[in-house]
Amino acid sequence: MTTPRPARANLAAWAGLALLTVPVFMVAIDMTVLFLATPTIAAALEPTATQQLWMLHIGDLVGAGLVLTAGRLVDRFGPRRLLVISALAYGSANLLAAYAPSIEYLIAARALIGFSAISMIPAGMALLRRMFTSDAQFSRAVAIFMSAFSGGVAFGPPIGGALLENFWWGSIFLLNVPIAFLVALLAPTLPKVPGSGAGRIDTVSVLLSLTAVALVVYGGQELASRNVGLPQVAAVAVGLVAGLLFIRRQLRLTAPLLDPALFASRSFTVGLVAILLVILATAGADMQFAQYLQVGLGHSPFTAGMLLIIPATLSIVATVLAPSLLRWVRPSAVMGTGVLIAAGGALLMAVLLQGEASVAPALAAVSIIAAGAAPVFALGAVIIVNSAPAAQTGSASASTDVAGSLGNTIGLATGGTIAFVSYQSRLGGTLPAGLDEATRELSLQSIGSALAAARSLPDELGVPLHAAAIDAFAVATRNTYAFATLGLAVLAAVILWGLRHARIDSDPGVEEVDGDSPPSGHDESDDEGRTLPDDAPVLQAPTATGPARAE
Repeated sequence: MTTPRPARANLAAWAGLALLTVPVFMVAIDMTVLFLATPTIAAALEPTATQQLWMLHIGDLVGAGLVLTAGRLVDRFGPRRLLVISALAYGSANLLAAYAPSIEYLIAARALIGFSAISMIPAGMALLRRMFTSDAQFSRAVAIFMSAFSGGVAFGPPIGGALLENFWWGSIFLLNVPIAFLVALLAPTLPKVPGSGAGRIDTVSVLLSLTAVALVVYGGQELASRNVGLPQVAAVAVGLVAGLLFIRRQLRLTAPLLDPALFASRSFTVGLVAILLVILATAGADMQFAQYLQVGLGHSPFTAGMLLIIPATLSIVATVLAPSLLRWVRPSAVMGTGVLIAAGGALLMAVLLQGEASVAPALAAVSIIAAGAAPVFALGAVIIVNSAPAAQTGSASASTDVAGSLGNTIGLATGGTIAFVSYQSRLGGTLPAGLDEATRELSLQSIGSALAAARSLPDELGVPLHAAAIDAFAVATRNTYAFATLGLAVLAAVILWGLRHARIDSDPGVEEVDGDSPPSGHDESDDEGRTLPDDAPVLQAPTATGPARAE
């Protein structure tokens, strides 16, 4: 079936896209720059170990727990309004963080930063869907939008390093203040997309979603850092129960925070699963490799950060180029083939770590993984958003953030466990004879402890302990890449089967309609192929308890 060609995006739309990438880039930088600044902040504000952990993760916990609420607010009140409010709040929160007089104030400011940033990506995605009505141009715009996030992650450490070398630690927050206010000032140049204005925000659903996601993410991060205890396990358990209660409540509400009817689309569901699984499979390996560059290959933290720009840059390029391949093949082929290539890179890395890997082959393998996985994020986001009614773009986009947060949490917990068990098992059998029991136990806890112990010992014990610890860490890293290989292979099968009917139109003259999802843009069609006017009601997918409803 064909419909008239959608309007092509004009110069103003592409300028709007450039503006929308700015807050995404800022948020991504904020995720990575703080790791580099932690030692400097610790020296200035003297946090306890627990306070340091909260400083790092409080923004992520608040953001992950409230992002579904943010998506619903975007749909109800309009994306441009929410973008302005978020940008102003984000700039103000960063200003408070830059001049925080104590660690308690900084933790509070970090929570405000996480809270204020949650609407930016759902609002940006909702605006893009209205600015780019052609599927081909929309997919390209989303790819550029997503690449801004990868760019921020890649260039956060070098930017942070330059600021910390010349200014005080607060400069990493102060940098975002004028940029955020400039985004708010220029936001009125973006199209005014009205919100639905319908349906109240259910407070109980908000609290359940916040509890579910925040506790699962917090508990998972703690377990991933091998801080295993009853409070951590209880946090995950309570979070899962809250998640089940949240789902049950959404099925009963007439205006749910996240409409369960969205999951009636196989493309929507498989797209979310793909984003969750690709992060789950690779998160542990990514964490290990960043450390392996330093402890295994002997590079300084700054040099390691610069080297990691290489795979990040290739990921950006692959993200932007992925939509161009849709001229010849379906999205499932682009994404599935890319994931298979990434699995090959993970397998290559596991093989390299059987011996003494050098930096060039290791970076090549990691770059293959990054480039192969990139289409999942670029095209997966398009599939997810296209599978939802236009009035629910914010909620659909927010669901990708939740999938990413859960994938990262589960991936770090799983990969961290694999690495820890592998490290202990290998080192336990190769520790040099003559070590006292305290040193043995300390060395088995982490590679950092083992290397510190080796430096304090005489050469006849320190040298073999150092070599054994490096070897054990290499084995641990190898096993996380073996897990990544398996996980990526499973993901490729899920994508190739689950998205085999999904379409993203690449022909500027024709709109192809996937049976799983409505076409994007302003024009909708009824069951008989008639083009409906812009103000016609949008039919949602049928729910399990009744027919489709119009909004």
